[in-house]
Amino acid sequence: MATYGEEVRDLVFATLWSQWAELGLSGWERHHRDVAIDLEALIIVTARIGHRDTRLRNEALDWCVAHGRIASAIRLKHLTGDAAAPTQRAMHEFSATVNANSGLRWPDPGSPLGFTSAGRSEAPRPERPALIQLRLRALWGVSARAEALRVMLPESGRFMGISEVATRAAYGKDAIAEALDNLHRGGLLDATTSANQRVFLLGRRDDLVRLIGAQPALVTGWSVVFPIMAGILEATDVSETSPMARAARIQRLWRDWQPQLARLGIITNRFRPGLDFLDDFEDFTLRALRTWSGLEAATPAQA
Repeated sequence: MATYGEEVRDLVFATLWSQWAELGLSGWERHHRDVAIDLEALIIVTARIGHRDTRLRNEALDWCVAHGRIASAIRLKHLTGDAAAPTQRAMHEFSATVNANSGLRWPDPGSPLGFTSAGRSEAPRPERPALIQLRLRALWGVSARAEALRVMLPESGRFMGISEVATRAAYGKDAIAEALDNLHRGGLLDATTSANQRVFLLGRRDDLVRLIGAQPALVTGWSVVFPIMAGILEATDVSETSPMARAARIQRLWRDWQPQLARLGIITNRFRPGLDFLDDFEDFTLRALRTWSGLEAATPAQA
């Protein structure tokens, strides 16, 4: 039987391969056909843990060199800037490699990796439900307007403020404020004032859906999920001299992840203390990874 660490690795990379295959990478399995994909979050997590699967990293680099113009350099900068230093270094190397082999100008204060294009990847097919982000960009450009609509579309029944949209879109507040105002003036959004703040509602959702086509059934906050997934994988490297020391170290990591899990609406039950914590942690993380991998159906608390 596979060990916990082996199963974690398999599930994490099954998730990444599946999502890249949805974008046109030369993968074999697609378990995210009906799950909205976040391109920049996927690029960053691939850069972070790609040294553990160099074939995936090389194929992703190949795809980005050929099709990276549809990625947002602004979102890459913002999401990378919020990450820990090791992730930033890995992403800077990844970006430098893409830039050195293309005409792109992603943020890249790093040295390029060795890379030879294999040319196996296909162009993405924006008509796929999972690629709604790319369809919005085809209509509104790689812009704050496209990302604002991506954020608001799944929650079109409620008003959202500028700060919330900016955080979830990974754009600056000024850019999002201008985007929301333009979309309001263009007739797609309704606007009002609540608690002295301007808030917006996607008032013409049906018209927008008719324009952009098939919607994914599930929307997951991948910019929050992927750092947790990578952290779970990296935690399998923890090799303290005693089980109690390992449990204590992983408990510290677990506490760090609580705000992100709360943002996802994931309910975490109280884990047992001591060595029993490790059993509860491993059971919880495997269930979460199986859900995110698309191999098991998501529950509302895990979506």
